[in-house]
Amino acid sequence: MHKKLHSNSESLVLTLCKEIEYIKIRSKNINYSLKTCHNKLLTKRLKLELVKLNQAKSKIISISKSLLMNNSNDLSLEFLFEISRRSSTFQQI
Repeated sequence: MHKKLHSNSESLVLTLCKEIEYIKIRSKNINYSLKTCHNKLLTKRLKLELVKLNQAKSKIISISKSLLMNNSNDLSLEFLFEISRRSSTFQQI
């Protein structure tokens, strides 16, 4: 039973790490597009998507922080918290 719980938590951490990576890459692409975009409607849509990505990133940071507080010796949770915290440099508006 303990192995299954551990496996589920690893799956959660892996999923959240993948989501953070997606948010980081997508945010970087959006910021690049915003620099070159001259269409007001597209610019508005890109900025809205960036806001949603920032909200998702904030939720993941909050989740990882809570998990880390409850399992302070778990290296995978420390890793998740660190990469989610560092990803904020790529999400400018």
